This record gives sequence, structure tokens and C-alpha cells, in this order.
Amino acid sequence: MRVPERLVAAVDLLDVRPDDRVLEVGCGPGVAAALVCERLAGGRGRLVALDRSAAAIAAAGKRNAEAVADGRAAFVRTALADVDPAALGGFDKALACNVNLFWTGPAARESSVLSRLLRPGGRLLLVYGAPEGRALGPMAESVRAALHGGGFRTASSVRRRGGTSLLVVTADLPHRGHRGQQSA
Repeated sequence: MRVPERLVAAVDLLDVRPDDRVLEVGCGPGVAAALVCERLAGGRGRLVALDRSAAAIAAAGKRNAEAVADGRAAFVRTALADVDPAALGGFDKALACNVNLFWTGPAARESSVLSRLLRPGGRLLLVYGAPEGRALGPMAESVRAALHGGGFRTASSVRRRGGTSLLVVTADLPHRGHRGQQSA
């Protein structure tokens, strides 16, 4: 199976290390998850991947059966807005590829959930294959605005990869001191 360039680029940009705890939002059939799990091999890291679709979760679990069996991956059927951050624990990095909720609506609840799932200093990476005929500037601004409500600092860029234009939005959580205060 040919892996879409946007997924290869996204996982490369996420810079997964063997001991990272990684969250994937909207994992679909688990193609990016497989790339992440390859990078977790030999470490203590773990991937937790979410999707609203039962069919997608089943396909992702099947595609990544070895990683599930050895504890490197778990696939959970849920919407991001419904996640209980205390139940999933903290993550070093999070990834979402072509997850449209961040540019089609305010995504306030989802942004808040992500800010509680990521550890201080954690990084969120959103990658979108450029929709045909759609200007990327307004799309980038919509995504960045959706994430600012969760306390994220964001940056966006357009990159070319394998003949595909990609909108890449990175979002970082500032380090926090005691009692959730941001440190200087």
C-alpha cells in the first residue's frame, strides 16, 4: 500500500522518539499510526489513537495488531470532545491529519481537551493536504484561532512534499509552573 505523502510528512515533522507518548486524533485506518509505532519500537513510548468511526478503529487495530499486542498502541473509538483527559493520561506529542473540525468550526471544546492532554511543553501538529481550489491562508487562520482558545502558541507554514501542498500548523503549550501558571 502506498502511504500518502501528507502522512509521511506529518510523522517526520512530529519527530517521534522511542519513549514519547503520542496521541493521534482522527486516526482513520491507522496508516499514520503504523508510521508512529515504527518509531516507538525499542522504547517505552506509546501511541493512543482516537477516531469516531467503529470501522476505522477496527481497521487501525488490525493494521497495527503487533503494536497493540506489545503495548505500543491502543485505538479508542471516541470523539475528541468526549475524551476524559484524566483517563488517558498525558502526552508529549499529538498529531491530526486532515481533521477538519479545527478549520470548519470553533473547536473550543476540542482545543481545551487537547491542552489538558498535552504535557507542559507538549507539541500538537496538524497537517492538511491542500484542498483543491481552497486558499490556505484563511484555512490556516481558522485553525490557529481554534487552537488559541486552548492556550496554544501556534505557527503555520505551507510546504511542498512529493508534489503535494501541505498546510502545517504547529501548536505548543507553554511550560507551566505550579498551579497551572505559565512560567516566564
